[in-house]
Amino acid sequence: MTSETEVLGGEGKRGRKIRLKPQHLMAVLLVIVILGAALAVYFSQRDQVFATVNGEKISKNELFDAMYAQNGEAVLDDLIMRLLIKQEGRRLGLIVTNEEIEKIITENFPGGEEELNSALQYYGLTMDAFREETALNLLLRKIAHSQIEIGEGDTEEYYEANKERFSIPTEVEARHILVETEEEANALIAQLEDGADFAELAKEHSLDTANKDSGGNLGYFTKNDMVAEFSAAAFDLAVGERSQPVKTSYGYHIIEVLNRKEGRERSYDEVKDEVREALLEEKTYEFTSELLVKLRAEAKIKYNVEK
Repeated sequence: MTSETEVLGGEGKRGRKIRLKPQHLMAVLLVIVILGAALAVYFSQRDQVFATVNGEKISKNELFDAMYAQNGEAVLDDLIMRLLIKQEGRRLGLIVTNEEIEKIITENFPGGEEELNSALQYYGLTMDAFREETALNLLLRKIAHSQIEIGEGDTEEYYEANKERFSIPTEVEARHILVETEEEANALIAQLEDGADFAELAKEHSLDTANKDSGGNLGYFTKNDMVAEFSAAAFDLAVGERSQPVKTSYGYHIIEVLNRKEGRERSYDEVKDEVREALLEEKTYEFTSELLVKLRAEAKIKYNVEK
């Protein structure tokens, strides 16, 4: 299944094409509160006039005071944590380059500028704020990776404990017709039994707009790609077999399996690079969580405002 898939793979209204949003920003924004980056600006521009109402000025100083009263402690704690991360990076001699930031952006948004802008709008971020968050989290990852050690024995042990995760799952290729009621589904099944063309009926009747024009073809998918009722029915069918009406939260489906690829277990040698990467990600998350607590506990912090 691709990142753009029909309603079966994600939540949404029946018959509407749903874009499954990979958690691009969340993969990058591991531990940082987004609000802090935006409010950091106000520390350096507090005396500027933010608005004028009937000739009377509202300064950024007043705006800051109001915002601090509402979110001050959380934002201040966030800014403190940001500074602690940067200080730790300096202590270890680590830097983040513009090239590294651009690489992360390119990898996370293969759809280019349009996809990136859509995600920024979705999360309410400016490009500058996103780059700042990316740089900070890259630095945090570098700190972690400079201190995490993974041996061959570690990866072998992780593989043995997570073999299923690295296996190739069974996939089926299927097509379907989605309708509102069971009566509609049974009527279409009757037409199919009389020799009607499945693809033509899908184009004419299916509510799933993501694939109706391709005859309802969903391509190859695993059990985890679809809602449970749909997967159970599809994977129970033989190649060339068609289902009776299958009810899901989206309506009633007529499913026909076109092909099947049996899954298999992959050997350690086949996946050892993937295993190491997965273990590194797990250890990075654990390390950074512990590091943030440690940095805060050991820091000498003096508050000049009332918390």
